[in-house]
Amino acid sequence: MKKQLFIFLLIVAGLAACQPFLYLPINSENNKNLNSLLTLKIGDNTLYLQDFVMNPAEVDSVTSSSTKLICQIGNNKITAKLKVLPEMEHFVNVYLWQKGVPFSVPCRKTDRINYTFTFNPQGKSYTKVQLVGQMNDWTAARTPELKLNDRGLYEVTLNLSPGTYLYQMSLDGVQNHDTNNPDKVDNGYGKFNSILQVTGQGDQYPVLFTDKFNRSGITLSVQKKFKEAFVYWQNYRLPAKQVKTEEGKITFNIPAEAKRADRSYIRVWASNEFGVSNDLLIPLHQGKVLTDSKEITRSDKQAQIIYFMLVDRFKDGDKTNNHPMNRPDVNPKVDYWGGDLAGIQQEIDNGYFEKLGANTLWISPLNQNPTTPYGYSALAKTKFSGYHGYWPVSSSKVDFRFGTNEEFKDLVTDAHQKNINILLDYVAHHVHIEHPFYKQHPEWTTPLYLPDGTLNTERWDDQRLTTWFDTFMPTLDLSNPKVVDMMTDSAMYWLKEFNLDGFRHDATKHITEQFWRELTLKIKKQNAGDKLYQIGETYGSPELISSYLTTGMLDGQFDFNVYDIANTTFAGVGGSNLQQVQAILNSSLYTYGSHNLMGNISGNHDKPRFMALASGDLKFGEDAKAAGWQREIGITDSTAYDKLFLMHTFNMTIPGIPVVFYGDEIGLTGANDPDCRRMMKFDGWNNREAGLWKKVATLAHLRKDNPVLIYGEFINILPGKDYWAYARKYFDKNAIVFINNSSKPKTFELILPAELNTEGLRSTFNTKFSLFGRNMKIQLPPYSAEILL
Repeated sequence: MKKQLFIFLLIVAGLAACQPFLYLPINSENNKNLNSLLTLKIGDNTLYLQDFVMNPAEVDSVTSSSTKLICQIGNNKITAKLKVLPEMEHFVNVYLWQKGVPFSVPCRKTDRINYTFTFNPQGKSYTKVQLVGQMNDWTAARTPELKLNDRGLYEVTLNLSPGTYLYQMSLDGVQNHDTNNPDKVDNGYGKFNSILQVTGQGDQYPVLFTDKFNRSGITLSVQKKFKEAFVYWQNYRLPAKQVKTEEGKITFNIPAEAKRADRSYIRVWASNEFGVSNDLLIPLHQGKVLTDSKEITRSDKQAQIIYFMLVDRFKDGDKTNNHPMNRPDVNPKVDYWGGDLAGIQQEIDNGYFEKLGANTLWISPLNQNPTTPYGYSALAKTKFSGYHGYWPVSSSKVDFRFGTNEEFKDLVTDAHQKNINILLDYVAHHVHIEHPFYKQHPEWTTPLYLPDGTLNTERWDDQRLTTWFDTFMPTLDLSNPKVVDMMTDSAMYWLKEFNLDGFRHDATKHITEQFWRELTLKIKKQNAGDKLYQIGETYGSPELISSYLTTGMLDGQFDFNVYDIANTTFAGVGGSNLQQVQAILNSSLYTYGSHNLMGNISGNHDKPRFMALASGDLKFGEDAKAAGWQREIGITDSTAYDKLFLMHTFNMTIPGIPVVFYGDEIGLTGANDPDCRRMMKFDGWNNREAGLWKKVATLAHLRKDNPVLIYGEFINILPGKDYWAYARKYFDKNAIVFINNSSKPKTFELILPAELNTEGLRSTFNTKFSLFGRNMKIQLPPYSAEILL
């Protein structure tokens, strides 16, 4: 008996040695949401404590892993000041100490460099020369004017992160592309955007790869020399004694506490004297590395595949609630067409989304909208109904034309039973003038007229936080705490009343950070922050977009910068190419992270359909709204279906969250709003539509069934102007993606990187390939793609 007890104690001791304890609380409310990476500028930075801990008043102190970062808690314990000295390391850890527990916030030093931009006037003289582009969110006033130097060139020194920037020159108020720069793309509005490439030292940064694992530990491989590794389990940094580093390798044990959590995460960064590596995200299931897709649940945010529909244009499931305006001053294109919750419910019941592979539905706003038309288009000579849902006159009632509150509750319940998430499109920025809020408290909105007497409508950039979208849509003053409290409570009503899984947020950049912090804090207090997903809509620079992405605000935003370049490249319009797509994708991965929660869209309700551009029926650069009113947009070139398949392939295989705009799975066409909002169809598909649907479903299920496409590192292999080979790697699993964006067959002959496992590769779409050692050869037909797994 004593011998058996001795053996048992030896086994327990051995296990404990393999998986050391952190002796830190597992179920702390501050450990549920992964603390986001902060980018710190040289000098003073503000850290909002409530972004990272639930009760900032209990924070005892703030310290860091670097003597070159000075930390100080504010007197109000709302913020902490982080002062970065220029010589600070590229990556540091900030500790928020609360009752003796150190919660970690990973931080990196900005990679911004001073870059001198010059413009050759080619013998001409200008009074005012300005730069307008992504580096200043297309607002010239945010960048100093260019000054004439002694060489006859106009110049300005900018502080920019390395990356790709679209821009134009403003010469005495006339704006167009830079005639000195041959690299340009059509901007879709009859002009071109020039391309500025700012180079840095990114090729010297460490590169991390998952290598191998066992029941107790993980080994990573590292390209390039590194000085320090930062390994985190949830929001705890692993002690240095638990992390072994040697040339080209990082090895560490999984904390024993991880066994007690159904889902937890390991995150890793490494740094050297040049910069910071890519990040690794390794999900754990009850303390073991997740490798089986069956262990993924609908609460795993990275595993979402989102399907977005405009309710009124998806399916008419209940004709008794059809109430079109049927007025002579409302064109049928902008009237109600009958789509409703009953129609969505029918397709949930029919298994449409499960068959397609979508596991999250983004539903357009359901709030009651006005019963009379508003606005006017001189071009179309029509007023508009609120069929889209973005003109709320109620903050708690489902529009009777879409259904009832009870129908929505039932829909969410049924969706959850089928492991489908429901995201609601929430409008916080504005209300309609018929809304009781505005009638009772007009002072709770921003001024319609500016001090100079000009109308404050559609001032997207210079009046970003106050502009009205139209004269009948008052912008709420979300700098007023009362208004913030009211609107966050409204959002929480929808969340709790209908048991939602998150929000898509309209007009994110036009809303104060105060609102986002307050809403997310209320969600966390409901103990739901780690489960719910919030994604925003912001058009602008990566810097502006990322300013809303912290643990205390939003999970992700739609990556319109990647979408814009990918959309035109795969459609074959605008002069862009896949090397430019790769450059902008690289910028996004650095800015938002290699395992970001950004939305990669196939299209949306505010843009022309991909098919219209790819088929040539809509000319790139023409007025896409006017085209939709003035002529029927069809599909005259069926290769557009093949091109759309490439766009879907790209979105389903890069880091981020794929978002399918309703109808893009079958190739619906249309010019810009409202023509891009045609009715979805579920039968009568032609061979091309049915074929595209099958391919999109194949892609979606491939992603769902293979964690490598969800959590794998991104490896660029062979980028060309009209072809691309890249891969995703997750330990011994990999997916190799080949894209031929050309009208001719393309033969890929390449040597696969040593990090990739070449055993057992199979083609998804039955393309033949040969592999001898690491030498691969594969030929793709025109406008086609292949994924080897």
